[in-house]
Amino acid sequence: MKKVLLAFGFCLFGITFASAQAGDDRLAEIKDASQKEGEDGWTAGGGIGLDFAQLALFAPRVGAGSNRIGFGGLGSIYARYTKGKFDWNNQGSLQLSVQRIGSNQQPFQKNLDVIRVSSRAGLQTGSEKWFMALEATAQTLLLPTYQGNVLSSDTLALLANFLSPINVTVSPGIDYRPNEHFSFFYSPASLRLIYVANDEIAKLNVHGNEENSNSFLQLGSNLKGIYTNTFFEEKMSLTTTLDLYSNYLNNPQNLDVLWQNDLGVTIFKNISLNLVTELYYDHDILVQVDRNDNGIYEAGELGRRVSFTEALLIKYNYIF
Repeated sequence: MKKVLLAFGFCLFGITFASAQAGDDRLAEIKDASQKEGEDGWTAGGGIGLDFAQLALFAPRVGAGSNRIGFGGLGSIYARYTKGKFDWNNQGSLQLSVQRIGSNQQPFQKNLDVIRVSSRAGLQTGSEKWFMALEATAQTLLLPTYQGNVLSSDTLALLANFLSPINVTVSPGIDYRPNEHFSFFYSPASLRLIYVANDEIAKLNVHGNEENSNSFLQLGSNLKGIYTNTFFEEKMSLTTTLDLYSNYLNNPQNLDVLWQNDLGVTIFKNISLNLVTELYYDHDILVQVDRNDNGIYEAGELGRRVSFTEALLIKYNYIF
């Protein structure tokens, strides 16, 4: 019997995001490249990137693998207003990636699904390095997520959906920029709200909302530091961001931590090889746990853990 093995792989503007969450750094790169320095008034723009991967097997050999198709993309927009010592920067981003392994009867699984919106207004003080600032951020997701990270199911429980949850933070504070590489933002009175719009999802108590409630309101202290630089004649780039939050109202000793790193090496124009990592911990939010150490995250196995993500990416950015 004649055996035919057909394998086709195609990647457009990147690699399908296997480790999740690395899209933040891709969007930061797009934004930095598209940001236009202008005079007083409005400037606006954005960037877009797409990814696609496909593998087809016909009568495969034993152990050859399974059919696979994955696609997704990311987009960012910004609008910035400056006038004298006043600066107002607004950003929005969508990151989405899904894949299907096996037959077309299998549901699509999520690799990545994040919507983020942020706005920061700053007024320069007497010193060029200090700003009075107000920052607001919001984060949610777009598509429904069932147990197993699948997009649809008649039997599995719905775990997340648009606005379920949504995390909103409003932080008045100060912004210190000692040079072009460092930025430090601190708010001593930062409001953070976790809200789950879907009542059934809220009853699961997996997104940080209080028991028998759709929300969880926090008042705390927020410190955010950013360092970015290039080396070796701009052939290598490094961006690291550390975001710390302490809730005064409930166990303030339990810090929320988000630490993101992106180390990139330029290969060709607009193409780079990037190592991206993210460390995340929030005492109020449960994460998936592998209790058997077998590499499988069983449905319902949740707990408090430090979440770590790593991805090695080839990236291409297109700016419009």
